Amino acid sequence: MDNSGSINGSLPPLRMVPPSQLDAYIIVARDLLQGVEALSNINTINHRACSLIAAHALECTLKAFLWYKGKKEEIRKPKVQHNLITLWDMSYNEKTLNIPKSPPDWVKILSLGHGPNFYFRYQEGEKKAVVQGGQTPALIPMAIALKEIIEKVENVIKL
Repeated sequence: MDNSGSINGSLPPLRMVPPSQLDAYIIVARDLLQGVEALSNINTINHRACSLIAAHALECTLKAFLWYKGKKEEIRKPKVQHNLITLWDMSYNEKTLNIPKSPPDWVKILSLGHGPNFYFRYQEGEKKAVVQGGQTPALIPMAIALKEIIEKVENVIKL
């Protein structure tokens, strides 16, 4: 330290390393979980907002797990990509995540809104019929269960 109070020295050069696809999935899931937890406690918003974010967080969580298990090509197939029930079934079949065989009701409800018709995202359903609202899970229990799934995946992949 010199008389000015500053420290002389050098830091190693900064470098940015892009996250792997596995890292990216779990980073998005964790980030979105924060939004789900915050929104699930606000009674004055439409539940669709929280459910849409929760569905995407669950999709990323299950994809992180399946990516880790080597299912990189399978999770990119159009019939799998956004299908939470299919991703759940694939995750269950790996036998290391310790989830129930049958997806819980909150997952089934999120799956109906998330894909393949994307009711949470768009107001049009099958054959362009207008969707009026739609069902959403109970938000606080869903947020708690989603956090538990994310933690299970993190424990398996140990990032």
